[in-house]
Amino acid sequence: MGEKPDQKVVIGLIVLCMAFGCLLIAFASPYWVESFEKFQGRFTKIGLWEVCFNDYTFYKDYNGKRFLGCWYIFSPQIRPIWEWVSPPWFIVCQVAVSFSLLVQGLIALMLILFLVHLFPEHLHRLIVQCSAIGTLISGFVLFIELCVFGAKKEDRDWVPRPDMNYLSWSYGFACMSFIFCLLAAMLLYLGSKNFLVKNQAYNQPGSRGTHR
Repeated sequence: MGEKPDQKVVIGLIVLCMAFGCLLIAFASPYWVESFEKFQGRFTKIGLWEVCFNDYTFYKDYNGKRFLGCWYIFSPQIRPIWEWVSPPWFIVCQVAVSFSLLVQGLIALMLILFLVHLFPEHLHRLIVQCSAIGTLISGFVLFIELCVFGAKKEDRDWVPRPDMNYLSWSYGFACMSFIFCLLAAMLLYLGSKNFLVKNQAYNQPGSRGTHR
């Protein structure tokens, strides 16, 4: 019908794209945990898919292999220490961030298609409602992941000397994505309520074909 899109939905999409961008940076960058530079430890940094060492030897590796540089988490070269680098809780975090990123991307794509009027009008409110719920679910899953990762960062059975490591900027970008998710979900929810108000006003007796 050529109606102008609801402003809350447009702003919600923009905020959701910001959440997606932040989470994409966090997803791809290896700076979730870093070691203090002055410490000069054997562990350097780790992300969801990459870990870096400074001439590190794992105490349970009887071959005494020395790890220097950065490695892909699933690289065959670090297979001897894979179970230590990727404990079950870490794999859960990888899955959670991947899920949140996928959901945010799909919802953003759906809202873009909605704004260019590729969906029938009777589905508009349902689409915005589902987008709000999906964004909220994505934010909730991301929140759980952030809590788990933040707590387990102090696990002494994981990376060496957790007291000399800190949560770095990749983790911060994931936190920003969570905040943007909540804001986007709220805006999309308010936008869906506007559709309900418009439909109720349109269906009132005497509202069709007349002007007040």
